[in-house]
Amino acid sequence: MSKTKKILGIDLGTTYSCVAYINDYGQAEVIPNAEGERTTPSVVWFDGKRAVVGQEAKEMTSVYPNSVCSFVKRNMGNDDFTFDVDGIQYVPEHVSSLILRKLVKDASQFLGEEINDVVITCPAYFFVKEREATKRAGEIAGLNVLRIINEPTAAAFAYGVKPNENIKERFILVYDLGGGTFDTTIVRISKDGVDVLCTDGDHQLGGKDWDDRLVQHLVKRFNEESGQHVDVTDDSEFYYDVLQKAEQCKKQLSDKKTTKTTLAFQGNKVQIETSREQFEQMTEDLLDRTVALTRSVLDMARKKGCTKFDQLILVGGSSRMPQVSNRLKKEFSVEPQIFEPDEAVAKGAAVIGNNVYVQQLINEKLTRRSAGLTVETASAEELKAASKMVADENGYTLEIVTNATKRAKNVSSKTFGITVLDGYDVKGQPQLSVSNLIYRNTPLPAECSEQYATIADKQQIVVVELVENMCDAPVLGQPEPVISLDDTTSLWNGELPVKPNLRKYSPIDVTFRIDENGRLILIAFDPASNGKLEKAIPEQKNDTQTGMGKVTELIVE
Repeated sequence: MSKTKKILGIDLGTTYSCVAYINDYGQAEVIPNAEGERTTPSVVWFDGKRAVVGQEAKEMTSVYPNSVCSFVKRNMGNDDFTFDVDGIQYVPEHVSSLILRKLVKDASQFLGEEINDVVITCPAYFFVKEREATKRAGEIAGLNVLRIINEPTAAAFAYGVKPNENIKERFILVYDLGGGTFDTTIVRISKDGVDVLCTDGDHQLGGKDWDDRLVQHLVKRFNEESGQHVDVTDDSEFYYDVLQKAEQCKKQLSDKKTTKTTLAFQGNKVQIETSREQFEQMTEDLLDRTVALTRSVLDMARKKGCTKFDQLILVGGSSRMPQVSNRLKKEFSVEPQIFEPDEAVAKGAAVIGNNVYVQQLINEKLTRRSAGLTVETASAEELKAASKMVADENGYTLEIVTNATKRAKNVSSKTFGITVLDGYDVKGQPQLSVSNLIYRNTPLPAECSEQYATIADKQQIVVVELVENMCDAPVLGQPEPVISLDDTTSLWNGELPVKPNLRKYSPIDVTFRIDENGRLILIAFDPASNGKLEKAIPEQKNDTQTGMGKVTELIVE
């Protein structure tokens, strides 16, 4: 038994969130909230000076629709989104910070000690802006965010990373269908840890979309039976009543072939029977989208040497729908395994959080032996000796400490490049194209440098524009894919002053670096003048943001 520092693993979900920690026996354990539930609805009700998070907030949606914020995760990293209430604008980080405060407050009360160190998960296809927004939410909540980790990576750690030197390498397809987001990922599990090979997803696809189809179905049937022509958006109380009953209907159809739903509005009361077959037909195209994304990931994995996967695990509460398992089994001839869909991600995050902390302890021991020595650079004998010291001094078992040295390696979920001049058209207008440096599904951390050139004599500046896209890396022996600017998103542009009187085609060096947390550094360099332009993407936001003062003053319940 150990009495060691506790790190919280937090699955910050679109519809529900979950918290876990490593208990005194070295096992990942979910922490119930103050209401005794193992998951908490990711919903915030702004009630004056109170921010009510969870089930009570969800139940207030129909009563105070303009004061209740749901599904904020779908807008993480979206600079144009704000939730406006009582004259105050809250950005996604603010709303998410309130959810995190509730989760950590309840966990601290349950464990009997204040905890600030956390690992927060996010969808695998989240990248620079989304991950930074997630981290920022934790910081606004007053937390020390040790790591932002991919949800499927966390699930893989919860599923089966053991400190067995003889473990057989295996490839796992993680199909993660949550309440508001979907991603599909191939991970390799070996004796060294978990390596993400490739990933893809859609942050606007999840269980909510299945609910919305049921809402449309129920309202249509209600109108047909009652003779009314109800537009649910005209009456928020009726709409949210239908939405909650649609969610219940979906859950019931996971266990039953048919279910009945009663709707009442303006003196009309209608009972509607819905079959599982009807539900599957009306949502078939949604499932098709997940299968197409999964096939795309498998195609990318084959290019990396993974010709088949050994297991298919289902994560996310929406993966419980029978249509998911049945379709995937038919498509891939593998029996899917539903693995703690609501809790696996939080448990895996707790494992990774504990690993990060234990690795810090091991690195301290190694550094005392030799400056600069780390878990990554130490010999097997040095690592074993340091691990034993950490285990003995901190009450860990040697198995837990050994397991903490396992790596969790992610990949880039986007491709990053710069715009370059390809020439001029017949009218003399410049023709721009994209030169990619780091491609999606490149293992992180990553670095790439390319040399470009000035385009005119005596050019005074070089404009550097950073763009992201979804281009795949070129196949060996084939030409670089041509990317239209219309298929890219501009992230930033800046000006690099260059040495005066430079001749046309003088070299300009550009370097991209992405760390393991997804933070991108762009460096443009003029060798002639030693001039340098450096930019971190995204920029750190400061505490003067609109709504910042108010969000920290709110009492979270």
